[in-house]
Amino acid sequence: MHGHLDVLRSPETARKLAVMSEMNELHIFLVLALIVALAVVAKWTRQPYPIVFLLGGIALAFIPGMPVIRLAPELVFLVFLPPLIFGDAYVTDWRQFVRYIEPITLLATGLVVVTSVSVAFVAHWVIGLPLDVGFVLGAILSPTDTVATDAIAEETGMPRRLQSILGGESLINDATGLVLYKFAVASVMIGTFSLGSAVAQFAYVAVAGLAVGIGGGMLAYRLTRFLYERELTDDVIAVTISLITPFLVYLAADRIGASGVLAAAAGGMVMSRKGGGMYTPEARLVGYSVWNTMFFVFNGALFILLGLQLRAIFAELAIFPAATLAQYALAIAATVIFVRLAWTIIGSRIRALFRVGLTAREGGVTPISWAFISGWAGMRGIVSLAAALSLPNTVAAGAPFPARDLILFVTFAVILVTLLGQGLTLPWFIRWLRVADADTGNRPQAMARVRVAEAALSRLVELEPTFHSTTHWEIAGRLRARYEEQAVHFTAHLDGSLLASDVAQHDLERQLVRATIDAERAALADMRHSGEIGDEVFRNMQYDIDLAESRLLAD
Repeated sequence: MHGHLDVLRSPETARKLAVMSEMNELHIFLVLALIVALAVVAKWTRQPYPIVFLLGGIALAFIPGMPVIRLAPELVFLVFLPPLIFGDAYVTDWRQFVRYIEPITLLATGLVVVTSVSVAFVAHWVIGLPLDVGFVLGAILSPTDTVATDAIAEETGMPRRLQSILGGESLINDATGLVLYKFAVASVMIGTFSLGSAVAQFAYVAVAGLAVGIGGGMLAYRLTRFLYERELTDDVIAVTISLITPFLVYLAADRIGASGVLAAAAGGMVMSRKGGGMYTPEARLVGYSVWNTMFFVFNGALFILLGLQLRAIFAELAIFPAATLAQYALAIAATVIFVRLAWTIIGSRIRALFRVGLTAREGGVTPISWAFISGWAGMRGIVSLAAALSLPNTVAAGAPFPARDLILFVTFAVILVTLLGQGLTLPWFIRWLRVADADTGNRPQAMARVRVAEAALSRLVELEPTFHSTTHWEIAGRLRARYEEQAVHFTAHLDGSLLASDVAQHDLERQLVRATIDAERAALADMRHSGEIGDEVFRNMQYDIDLAESRLLAD
């Protein structure tokens, strides 16, 4: 058994890949150009990128002469998903993830199961699907979308506590959903299902996936350090290793039947924790640019390709009246949304009653308004569509897979309803319910800026006994003034410029600045290690320090 890819390998897969291969250079250029154009529209309209990209793809699908493009699920599972999940995990604050592990687990496992069961019964009652086929649809629609959730949450001003919970949920609920999906499909194809086998398989998939991800992340870390220590690499090669790592751990996990999703997430978290001592400052700056650009292009391409599927899906359902299709889609979408809202709101009240100590550790009882926002942010996306596209054409007996085209349509409709309906209204609900952090979120970073400035000033004092000329004291005085201003105004903008043209003075200033920058890094690392600041503040501060040093070295 080789993970969820086993159910993808079929004659239909080859046909879909062949269709994808018919996309010529003009079509690829059109999608890339559309990414840029729609991003500008998103900025202009102040709407989240995923929503604008999706609408652009739908509009593009119905342009006369545009070919019908089918999205191969392998393209999602093997090309897009690993780096996107890896990158999301890399920027996930590990301490916040651990802090909110219980609500994350309840959403990523309990809610996934409840949603699958609820959708199965509603599909049975409303659409008339057999229960086992309904469970297939429920498993497809049970996980939220990592890319859409993170992108929309980041742009809506959602409180960081909710962002941490939703981000952690979307990182791991794909694994739960795909395991349920695999067993649901197997039940339809061969007519058997074993609860004990499903539970044991899920445990294996999760544990093995995490082990592969952690091992792969540590391997990439040790390899990069080994090459740096022996001067066998440079910053571009080091960043390239980071780009290879998500594909390596995903494919390795999938090969042994484990969760590639969890492997990519675990690998990203390991690399995030090790990144401070893994790369040179220049490599980190290069990595920021490379990964940000890749995220932008991959996200844009994914949602545009998602929108392009609408035309092909409609073409396969011409036998159904439009009103009937709308009724089916709205019934399942309403079920998905209602179940999640009930889970988050009622669950928050139950946890408040029985887990007082734990909720206090998480920052207090979750307000009803926050629970509603958490429930309303359950967008579905590309993973659900890829799973639906992966359905086999026939069952073991050779008969057509029941209601395959209808499952594909309902999946796309639910994605459309949640992304557009919930995604567009989420900012309005956040403002109307006044859901916001108690503070602006800048206090930890301001504190960190003061602390690193104080560390640099202390280092200058330690170096004073080594000063043997007025030049030393003059340069140290300028640096002291700079750091004192940073401490007062909570800023870390060091320009690294040299005011004198004398080479000796230039070299001396570089030595002193490098010494103070090293002190800043050490202080920042100590605060992260002790838990005084989280990973996000650490990365923001590290970027500022790296940028200051890169300017210094460029002078």
